[in-house]
Amino acid sequence: MTMKSDSSLQKENELFFENRKVCEWLNTKEAAEFLCISEGALRTLVYRGQISFYKFGRRLRFRAVDIHALFKTKGA
Repeated sequence: MTMKSDSSLQKENELFFENRKVCEWLNTKEAAEFLCISEGALRTLVYRGQISFYKFGRRLRFRAVDIHALFKTKGA
């Protein structure tokens, strides 16, 4: 198994986000994948009030721009 460089991973993340620009909302799975955390860890962030979220019925949704901003602060 080969390790990817930081720049390679960053390009993949940017590409992922570029593909998601047309879709303003992410579900829990998509947001967790983008942040490279588990869905459970994302739900913990929601419970602690550390991430912006919206509820549509019983479903959690996250704005792509909020997730992208959180990803930037996570890496800093």
